[in-house]
Amino acid sequence: MTQPPPPVAPAEAERLSRRVLTIPNAISFARLVVLLPLAMALLLTQHWWWALGTLVVLGGSDWLDGFLARRLDQRTLLGTRLDPVADRISIIGVSLVLAIGGVLPWWALVAIAAVDLVLLLLAATWFRGSPDLPVSRIGKWRTAALFVALPTLIVAAGTDLGWLRLVGLGLLVVGVLGHVVAGTGYAVGMARIARRRRA
Repeated sequence: MTQPPPPVAPAEAERLSRRVLTIPNAISFARLVVLLPLAMALLLTQHWWWALGTLVVLGGSDWLDGFLARRLDQRTLLGTRLDPVADRISIIGVSLVLAIGGVLPWWALVAIAAVDLVLLLLAATWFRGSPDLPVSRIGKWRTAALFVALPTLIVAAGTDLGWLRLVGLGLLVVGVLGHVVAGTGYAVGMARIARRRRA
């Protein structure tokens, strides 16, 4: 969640289609304009189980568009940019409504959003886009922890199971700490690349 959208090398960009109307792109658009607003509305009205089901579909659509892009040979330049943006907006949107509903602590939302904002500003200032940085191992574990923590907190809210909420909060703390550590690593990596380019 922290890292800016993955870079597209010039040679790869030439191979990618510039088509807009493809099945994977349609799924990414649907994730933003249909599934995300629906999930946010269900969370705000505390329909926890419907919201959880919608979030499962939301997450599944993220996997499906990438799978179809490769399987149908429909990888596009738009898709490589749209998919990570849709992911970022989805995570922040869901976290926001969970914080409003009292399910997610506000400190977690602020920490997640602040790290993302700093990295996006650095990428825009130094690279006018996305730097060539691989996803770190900490970043992968961070993402896994957060993706398990959010549904766990939703289930806890729908069942009033105090112990389950504690589990969710524990995973959330691990995820947020990993988010900050991974974000710091990405920022240091961007600074090194920027210095090399200026040298």
